[in-house]
Amino acid sequence: MPILLGALASLFIGISDTFGRSGAKRANSFSVVTMSMAVGVPITAFVSLVVGGDLIGRDLLFGAISGLLIATGLGVNYRGMAETSAAIVSPISAVLAALFPLLWDVLGGARPSALAWIGCVVALVALGFTTFNPNLGGRVTAGVAFGLFSGVLFGAGVTFLGETMEDSGSWPIVAQRTFGMLAVAALARSQRAPLVMPKAVRHHGLFAGLAGGVGMVCLIIGTQTGDLGEVAVAGSMFPAVVAVLSAIFDGDELRWWQGIGIAGAILGTALIALG
Repeated sequence: MPILLGALASLFIGISDTFGRSGAKRANSFSVVTMSMAVGVPITAFVSLVVGGDLIGRDLLFGAISGLLIATGLGVNYRGMAETSAAIVSPISAVLAALFPLLWDVLGGARPSALAWIGCVVALVALGFTTFNPNLGGRVTAGVAFGLFSGVLFGAGVTFLGETMEDSGSWPIVAQRTFGMLAVAALARSQRAPLVMPKAVRHHGLFAGLAGGVGMVCLIIGTQTGDLGEVAVAGSMFPAVVAVLSAIFDGDELRWWQGIGIAGAILGTALIALG
């Protein structure tokens, strides 16, 4: 059951990113994230009330910092996928989101297994396949930059969230969504963008928030009831969902070697999680 929840998390997060990317093509990306985060607040709050947990100030602070980083990363990620290619941006973000906590542990004195380092090599080589598409021209460089920037923000956000204690349950996620919403709302206003997306495309933000909230709930329950490494592996498959859905429904180009690269990036990320 926990692994199934991790797989469902990948599916829903991939759907969320697809809607977010589609919305960012038609509206300011920070407006999209503001709406999606706003939808996620009541969903995660409800789960926290049901699952339980203590309101620990330190963990709520870490959750809030995580929200500032991840919400900003989502805005960058959505914009990058809208302007370049989901097949480039999404795998880079996912790999960096897995690498950053690993490197943080190394700096803290941890000694990852050989499997984790093999995963790093596999993932980095695979990214070479995903980023090669001669038809995209200069957009490849832009896609790599968007992927790197959003990936670092995601990785730092995940690292802060990983420092929270089990006793706090999922309340840090509520703080994450709440402060993330406030952060991107401020960024949207700084760009003179509306906090609410235009009516014609508002459903993109709503569906992104709903799917993202459900995906986060699946991931939280999965990690609390099963093995963290196994659930993390199952939850790391979302780049494939984004790339396939974007190719089918949004006309994104996906070459065969990019498909191999996405599979390699997922495999590398899985090895890092298992290591």
